Amino acid sequence: MSLIANPLELNSTTLMKGQDYLTLQNHVLSNRIFESELHGLMHWQQVERNGLLLASETGADTTVVRLFALFHDSKRADDGFDMDHGPRGAEFAKTCFEEHHIDISQEQFDKLYHACKFHTKEPRSGDATIDTCYDADRLDLGRVGIILDPSKMATTFGARIAQKSLDDDVKPESFREWLEKHQNAFRQPQPLRHSEQP
Repeated sequence: MSLIANPLELNSTTLMKGQDYLTLQNHVLSNRIFESELHGLMHWQQVERNGLLLASETGADTTVVRLFALFHDSKRADDGFDMDHGPRGAEFAKTCFEEHHIDISQEQFDKLYHACKFHTKEPRSGDATIDTCYDADRLDLGRVGIILDPSKMATTFGARIAQKSLDDDVKPESFREWLEKHQNAFRQPQPLRHSEQP
């Protein structure tokens, strides 16, 4: 079983009241400031896949992780050092939440808002869901030629993946393919539940 989910298989999840994930994705896309190759839909989908892989071990709230993937770079003004894109993305998520486009709890929204607002400024938050969001984005830095640094990852699992990529001498531009090929190597063996033991 593949840990990295196909985003098309995830579109049926209801995250907007009465609407599906694909509708929300289209809403976010239609409200972008800047159409980006580096920070656009392909990146958002990779962040979602990374986040779901990380959440399999961190226990993060996958609804928040998936929403983070959509909103975190949605309000970039350019592909450069736009340090205010996170807060703008957080405010856009807030508008969607307040207008009842996103069907999540206040606690989930608070985590989404924090993760979007601080994803480029805060190394780690101490919250498993927020830190999973941070690492989901960081694990896609290879697309812009950045080699992962395990010490800059927010989760132990993210650091383990980053370290393994260094050990395997993975080039940044081929990290996505390497991660997909090696994802099962990162899974921790799950202990048998009492009913499954021989």
